[in-house]
Order: sequence, then C-alpha cells, then structure tokens
Amino acid sequence: MLVMLVPAIASCFLYTPFWEVSFVASYDLGAYPRMPISRIFIIIFGDSWRYLWPMVITSGLQVVAASLVMSAIDRHFRSGKLSLRSPWRLINNSVFPMTIGVIVMCVVSVVWRFVLFGLVVLVQVIADAAGFNAGVTLTIISLMAAVLFVLHVLMITPMLYWAPVMFMYGYKFRDAAGLSFKLLSGKKVFSGLLIPLLICAGIQLLIGFLNVHTVVACVCNGIIFFIINVYITVYVILTFYRISDLDRRDVLPYQLSLPQAQTSAAKPSKTEKPADAARDERTADDGERVKSAKSAAKKGADRSASAQKQKSASDGSDGARERRSEKPSGKNNAAASENGKRDGSADRGGKRNAGKKRERRGEGGDGV
Repeated sequence: MLVMLVPAIASCFLYTPFWEVSFVASYDLGAYPRMPISRIFIIIFGDSWRYLWPMVITSGLQVVAASLVMSAIDRHFRSGKLSLRSPWRLINNSVFPMTIGVIVMCVVSVVWRFVLFGLVVLVQVIADAAGFNAGVTLTIISLMAAVLFVLHVLMITPMLYWAPVMFMYGYKFRDAAGLSFKLLSGKKVFSGLLIPLLICAGIQLLIGFLNVHTVVACVCNGIIFFIINVYITVYVILTFYRISDLDRRDVLPYQLSLPQAQTSAAKPSKTEKPADAARDERTADDGERVKSAKSAAKKGADRSASAQKQKSASDGSDGARERRSEKPSGKNNAAASENGKRDGSADRGGKRNAGKKRERRGEGGDGV
C-alpha cells in the first residue's frame, strides 16, 4: 500500500481533493451579488486548470500505483499468497483497463464541474433578482453542491468496476461497461463508497473554513489522498469478488489441515467446525450407513434362509405322516384280501360237502 504514497504526495501540491464541495469555503461573499463569471469559474475549478501537464503526470502515477495494488490483491485472492514479485508483470495485467477507466472518469469530472459552474451562476442570478442576502445564497449553493457530489459518486461507481471486469474476465470496454451495471444492480455497494467520501469531503470543507496554513493544508491533502486511493482500490476488488461469487484462496475453507500437534493449541469453537472435520464426519456417516445397509441385507438373507429351512422341514414332516398313514392301509387291504380268500375257500368247501351229501342220498334211494 505504500506505493500509493507517491501519487498522494505529488497530488497534494497541485490541487485540493473534493474541491467540488470545499469550494464553498473560498466563496467570495464580499463580491456578492455582482461577482463576475470569471471569478466564479476560478473558484469552482481552482488552480488545477493551470497545471495541466503536472496533473497528467500525477494521474499516470495514480494509474500505475492502483494497477499494482489491484493486481497484487487479485493474485493474493487467487493463490492465497501476498507478494510483490515481478511488479512489472502485475502492473501490465491491469494498467490498460485502469487507464481507460481513469480517462473516462476525468472527462466526466470535468463535465461535472462545468455543470456545477452553470448551476452556481444560475442560482446567483436568481438570488440577485429575488433579493436574497449572501448567507441564503451560499446555503443554497452548498446544498446544491452536496447533491451534485452524491450524484457524481453514483455516476462514477460503475466505472470503478470496469478495470477488474476487463483484466479478470478479458472483456472489451463496451462489454465491461454493460456487465458492471448488471453486477451492481441490486447490490449494496454505493453506500460503502459514499459514506467514506462524504466524511473526507466534510473534513476537507472544515479545513477550508478554518483557513489553516498552506503547509498544514498540503499535509492534510496528502493524507486524504492516500486514504481515499487505498480505500477505493481495495474496496473495489473486495466487492467485485463478493458480487461475482468468485472463490478466494486466502480464506479459511481453502487452508490446508495442520498436524495434530499444531492444531491442539488452537481448537475450533463448538459452533464452528473446520472443513476437514465436517468432511470426515460426512465420510464416517456414509460408512455407517453402508455398514448398516450391509448388516440389514445380511439379516434379511439369514431370515429368508431360516424360513426356507423351516418350510422344508415342515414339508418333510408332512410327507412322513402321509407315508405312515399309507402303510397301515396297505396292511388292512392285505388282511381283507386274505379274509376274502378264506371266505371263498370256505364257501367252495361247503358246496362240495353239500354235493357229496346229495349224492349219498341218491345212492341210498336207489338201493331201497
């Protein structure tokens, strides 16, 4: 982050940050209401228009420093390691998209200053015609400058995301401009930029009203430049990863598991479990489910086998009973057949005896 000191130190001697708000502190009330337009132009634009080439060089330093910081943070998020090795390669990754974004934002800021200049002149003419005093006119101009400042921040917010979209996704300028609006739609990003900028603008306005020494003013300008440059660069890359749902290798879920001797000193809380522990628990649960399923299948097979054995045993006992019941019936049939034979032989014997008796009677009758 110390690379941001170079453009901050160079900028603090050339112009004042947040001049579109803090110009109210240098508004010449003594010349009101007959303040010439040229005087209003100098008040609103300050002395920055006199130092064109130094400001171009300062803007170039700002682009290089912001490109280096943003690329280093991006590599840190992707690999989990923060280092500034091969800085020229880091700068080359994002310097072109950053340059395009800074140029467009500078053009927008210049146009916005002209809009502010025209509105201030209009308010002064209307206040002069209505007979307002200098205090009322200055209050109206201050409120108008604050509203325009908020609208200015709202306008440049999507432009800040052009650079990460272009150098991370490889999009062209037109595609990156369209995608940045889609990424920011419905996301709470604007308030994170506006509140710190309003605080710094208020501090700068207070310094202007206090009319401090030039050296103190330059030191305060440099500090504000440094804070705002670092904050905006880091905030943009952080929110870009968040709203784009990109994976980060520098957070806890991507850390490697350490040995037990090292992790015993720092145990996780009861409510939070490391990713490895959760994965081990899921694996153990899956193993237990598989074991329970296997044991249930084995028990089912045992039950079916025992049922088959019982069925076969019952079938065998029924067959034995039938065979036992069939054997006595056979013996009875044999006894009945033998009795029938005996009865038949007895009948035949009786008939032969009756025939012999008749023959004997016949022989007796013939003799008589």
